[in-house]
Amino acid sequence: MSLRRSILGIWVIERHTGRNLVARAYGGIDVDMDLIAPFLSATHTFIDKASNESLQTIDTVNSRYVWVRNDHLLLVMIVSKAARIGHMRFLLKYALKEFVDTMIPKGRDLGEFLSEWKGNPETFASFGAFLDELVEQYEMTDESLVAGKSMDSLEVYNHLFRELMRIDVDRVTKRKIVRDIKRRMASLIETYPFLEDVPVDEAGVEVLEIDVLNNQIPYRALRAALEDLFQVVAEAVRSNVDSGSYRDCVFSHVMRYVKEDLKRLQTYAILDDVVRYLF
Repeated sequence: MSLRRSILGIWVIERHTGRNLVARAYGGIDVDMDLIAPFLSATHTFIDKASNESLQTIDTVNSRYVWVRNDHLLLVMIVSKAARIGHMRFLLKYALKEFVDTMIPKGRDLGEFLSEWKGNPETFASFGAFLDELVEQYEMTDESLVAGKSMDSLEVYNHLFRELMRIDVDRVTKRKIVRDIKRRMASLIETYPFLEDVPVDEAGVEVLEIDVLNNQIPYRALRAALEDLFQVVAEAVRSNVDSGSYRDCVFSHVMRYVKEDLKRLQTYAILDDVVRYLF
């Protein structure tokens, strides 16, 4: 387990009462997990009513609180300032769905079920164990696991780049897109030198050429580079073609692949990048 954690703690809170259903601390938190839950709920309610906007994050000096919600529940995560918020929010949404699917008896209304809950923490103990496993999987830095995560991420992004470059345009336009990608990549290479030798041509951006095993590229640095590169490629394609061709490419090619490989895109929070940069 890494000594530098991204996820410091998680709460599952009943929105309307502030009751703490599940609280898990993973390190670096100097607060009472039970006492702070009503405060978090009240803060969320105040922001909602005062600004007519939904609270997404709150920054403190050393950490950040991230929220997701439904009509009855708040899931709040406290994370390090270095944590990727898109990944954190994806994990929270995944956990919220898991809670509703597994903790609420089939056929029961969520609000009604929570109103009958007497406060016994054992009711949701299994969900606490689920959160522990979810966090452990995200934080684990065993070399074999990191290598697997890195290769999976490279394969997924490589497919995405290939599908984007299948856009139906003439060869002159395709070559123009390639030149634009290379131009935009120049600034990325200054930050991520391992991108320098990545081949870029009319077939795609061959990120599988990155040797993550021998070059000892940290997983998080690799993911940051791939996300930034995906944004660059998406912008280069979009800016050089008409909107109809771009839309057809996204839905006929990219989203078809996304559907086929959805599990990996969800597991590594790449789906969030697809939505953010393609639409």
